[in-house]
Amino acid sequence: MTSSLTTAQVARIAGVASTTVKRWADEGVLPFERTAGGHRRFARTAVERVLREMHSANDDDPIISSWLQCLLDGRRHLVDGQLLTARARLGTWYRVADELGRVLTELGTQWATGALSIAQEHAASECLSRALNRIGDGMPLADEGPRSLLVCAPGDDHTLGLSLAELCLREAGRPTQWGGRKMPLDEILSVVRGGDIDLVVVSASAVSRDPELLREFADGLAVACAEAQAELVLGGAGAWPEDHARAARLSSFEALHQLLMK
Repeated sequence: MTSSLTTAQVARIAGVASTTVKRWADEGVLPFERTAGGHRRFARTAVERVLREMHSANDDDPIISSWLQCLLDGRRHLVDGQLLTARARLGTWYRVADELGRVLTELGTQWATGALSIAQEHAASECLSRALNRIGDGMPLADEGPRSLLVCAPGDDHTLGLSLAELCLREAGRPTQWGGRKMPLDEILSVVRGGDIDLVVVSASAVSRDPELLREFADGLAVACAEAQAELVLGGAGAWPEDHARAARLSSFEALHQLLMK
């Protein structure tokens, strides 16, 4: 196991975007050295120490701890109740979604530091996914009008970000169409060009670390969206281009809400 890690490798371990790792480095949170070519390199021991410290800090956050305990317990009625209680406490689903983003980051951190097994992390994620689907299915939806298409980035099987986005869209009264994972680009383009889509939301989790693949995918999709007069949103912690001329790169569900309210 290598003792020196690249920015992308640290991002994958921590479950965050590469830009977050760079910010940690610039702020002095995460020590690093530079190669002769100017690239950051991080000592694995330092990364694991910082992640443990972050995990310890979240242990002191009663809200995050409560979520983790609930998801790891896995009982349906407790998770549904936790979601509805959070909605009442925060007032909107987009705020709940951003809170859950912190929870998911902590789940990934606990897995990366060995506090949770892969089986526990997967079970907690699946438990949340099913609960979000139940809540979303119970929300009223308009039967008519343009729809928002929800798809994963190529090669990315993580759909929790899409489920959270769907709650935000449904709360805003926006009908949705689920594309999910492994939807070929040709199929996505066909749906967009069908004329009944006014927004495409693509989620790339932290495992999507190939910037060239993501830019190529975004470029092809952006052309079809422009032709169909549909907006394109690139979300999640993946290595999306930050400066795409024809797409909105969003890093929070509050930002998605603000876009929907325009």
